[in-house]
Amino acid sequence: MYRIVTATLVSLTCAASYQAQANEYVLSKVAKPISQSVAMTLDPNKDDFFGNTSIKLEVLSATQQLQLNGVAYLPSNIQLAGAKDCSMTSKQLDTGIVLFNCAHEITPGQYTLSMDFEAPYNRQSVGLYKTMDGGLPYLFTQFEMSDARRAFPVFDEPEYKIPFQVTITAPKTDKVYSNTPETKTTTADNMTTHVFAETKPLSSYLVAFAVGQFEEIPVSGMKVPGRVITTKGKIELAQYAAKQMPIVLSALEEYFGVDYPYAKLDTVAVPEFPFGAMENAGLITYREDILLLDEATASQNSKERAVSIIGHELAHQWYGNLVTMQWWNDLWLNEAFASWMAAKVTHQTHPEFESNLSLSKNYVMALDSRVSTKPIRKPIKTEADIMDGLGLAYNKGEAVLDMVENYIGVDAFNKGIRQYIKDHAYKNTEADDLWNALSKASGKDVGKVLSTFIEQSSYPLVNVSVDGKRLTLNQKRFVTAGTDAPAQRWTVPVSIKYGKGNTVEQTTVLLEKDSQTFELAFAPEWVYPDADAMGYYRWLLDEVQMTQLLNNAKSKLSVRERKALVLAADALLDAGLVSGGELLNILGEFIDDPHPEVVSTALGYLQSQKGTFIDESNQQKWAKFIAARAQVAIDKYGLEVKPGENTAVSKLRPTLVQLLAFEAEDRATIVTATKEAKSYLSGSDKVDPYLIGTHLTIAIYNGDSSLLDQAKRVFETTKDPLKRTRLMMALGYAPTKELQSDILAYTLTDNIKAPDLRYILAGQDYSKERKQRFRNWVYANYAEIKDKLPPFAVANIPYYTGSGCEADALIKTENFFKSKLATTPEYGRTLAKLEESVNNCVALKQREQASVEAYLNRL
Repeated sequence: MYRIVTATLVSLTCAASYQAQANEYVLSKVAKPISQSVAMTLDPNKDDFFGNTSIKLEVLSATQQLQLNGVAYLPSNIQLAGAKDCSMTSKQLDTGIVLFNCAHEITPGQYTLSMDFEAPYNRQSVGLYKTMDGGLPYLFTQFEMSDARRAFPVFDEPEYKIPFQVTITAPKTDKVYSNTPETKTTTADNMTTHVFAETKPLSSYLVAFAVGQFEEIPVSGMKVPGRVITTKGKIELAQYAAKQMPIVLSALEEYFGVDYPYAKLDTVAVPEFPFGAMENAGLITYREDILLLDEATASQNSKERAVSIIGHELAHQWYGNLVTMQWWNDLWLNEAFASWMAAKVTHQTHPEFESNLSLSKNYVMALDSRVSTKPIRKPIKTEADIMDGLGLAYNKGEAVLDMVENYIGVDAFNKGIRQYIKDHAYKNTEADDLWNALSKASGKDVGKVLSTFIEQSSYPLVNVSVDGKRLTLNQKRFVTAGTDAPAQRWTVPVSIKYGKGNTVEQTTVLLEKDSQTFELAFAPEWVYPDADAMGYYRWLLDEVQMTQLLNNAKSKLSVRERKALVLAADALLDAGLVSGGELLNILGEFIDDPHPEVVSTALGYLQSQKGTFIDESNQQKWAKFIAARAQVAIDKYGLEVKPGENTAVSKLRPTLVQLLAFEAEDRATIVTATKEAKSYLSGSDKVDPYLIGTHLTIAIYNGDSSLLDQAKRVFETTKDPLKRTRLMMALGYAPTKELQSDILAYTLTDNIKAPDLRYILAGQDYSKERKQRFRNWVYANYAEIKDKLPPFAVANIPYYTGSGCEADALIKTENFFKSKLATTPEYGRTLAKLEESVNNCVALKQREQASVEAYLNRL
């Protein structure tokens, strides 16, 4: 899915086993499934469905009770056939477990459990859910993490990998898809029954089906048949994805050394989808704005996103589907590996994207340093536990895998992965199985490194000092200034790049103690402590060393390394290791960097610091400062695309245009944006694909009700998924109090699907006044918002009202949501994170405001 010990390896297994046995949300081990057939009647025109299932199972110990998972469905006619038949009764628990009771003892042996069931279609994008698109009803599934149990009775835990045989009866006008090819169809009374081949062993969360009036095109060039499938009227946008599938799949087959393991590879573009994509075996689903695009007019950003997420989901076919985690505590590794593999294959197949400049670690290191953040491998009971820190699991996990591959070598890492896949095909594993494979392939103790990063939160701050050829490294936990956190130690592969004159060397050392000294090949003039930006740590140089590094950065460091340097400097402000003024000066050094990606990063962090330090007394100073810095890049690159320009310039330009419009309030920029937006809304495709989203936002923010109404009409009628998403993002910037209120009310109508609510809400905090109106709206409409969101997203609602740098807003948020902990306990974790985040921000502002003001006053 696309959307965070000791030195011994065996300790991981023991921990996982204990968690499973102690977890009341886990099924009892008195029985295990062998195979399951499911037959369902699914009519998208109706509001509910029914079916029956037959599960071959083995009872392992004498019992009068079997346990399966279930939410929302109603079972009936429950029969257990075997040594002694039994008509069973059922009771559904709040834990997602259904108890099936027999009047007599069930002795060990093989049985068949069968029952009928019925349930409503879900309308919050989970389980088996119904959505409308273009006036037509469609059915889709999203079973990860634990929502197969909403669709049919099942052993809904990843360790139970069994063959499933699915049969679906649907209106004959509808097409039906599942994980495997159809083997038979029969039609009677305007309904067609579709029988699908039995799957290879799968965990229940990977079962999938779709029903509706779909269109499809074949995918050629793969070793198995495949199709790209869309809702009606969108198939012309599927060509780019159809071209990329075989390219990405071939690269992955080469890397894993094993062919794609399933009988077909169908891809479905879903108009209502709660995540980015889902790796269902043989029937992968994607948000349609990821998969569907016009190759002739799409930006490279859109193409890169499509290829990367295709790579992520296809990587899962081996790592996740063919080899599956034993329990959800290793979901982090499932997702981290798929993200890591996607980055590798995207750069391999499309080097022109420069996707190697995307540094996953920097999306999450600020979060990971907080004391309220949990390790990415942690005990899991409920879906709320899984979702807590899931983004951290993706990005930290990917960054740590980067670091390990860099430490043991690309060839050894690949050798270990290949052996791991071959040894565990169609089985379940735990993290230590992979560590053992990588350790055996490399001759290095990989578990010793990994356990320190995955089983404890945060990361080290590596203090670097040089005395001639002697390099001394000291480590301690990176924390926000003023934070009291327990001492920790990591086993850290530290990659050092250093130079003297024209000579540049690179080495990796293993920092295992609080302090260690190493010898370099020569006494360097400068040192960069994160060669290739592969380390999941922060680093600190003294003032002289930092100056030397900055003097050599543009000529001696790669683009990726310079970008990482900007990000590392920003983090040092949080730790109290540089002042606010010093940071603004460092960021300013990179505004004229040779690569636009670095310029964009520096400008972005200037904007971020403005959000912390701006107040009524310095608004104009900040606007002038940022506009002046942006002007450096504008003078260099211009505001209009030039023939043959580097695509990286096109990617930077939206940042420059946005700063001109929102910071400098430049009328010419606003007029141009409004003109381009109106042309786009009128149906023209002669717009800059990189700028049009920014132009829409600027136009809406500076527009009127007429323009807003036009944007809503186009949003409701366009068949272009990317256009819909751009418009949702822009609608969030409705300009006046009245229009903002209208748009917020609009989000709760059927025009905005449950997973899409976040897109419009993203624009609500641009100004202090707008943010306060939004907070008031959330409080007033809390019940409706909670009912609309997908269940896993409910825990995020306190962020709507409490995030930022305002102590008063935090207090009100805590008072409001603490009263709801009894019914929604996951708010407790969110509030703890919010409290730490806001308090850190307030303390930073108090500590560094004078330094920032002094810097701004000098300009």
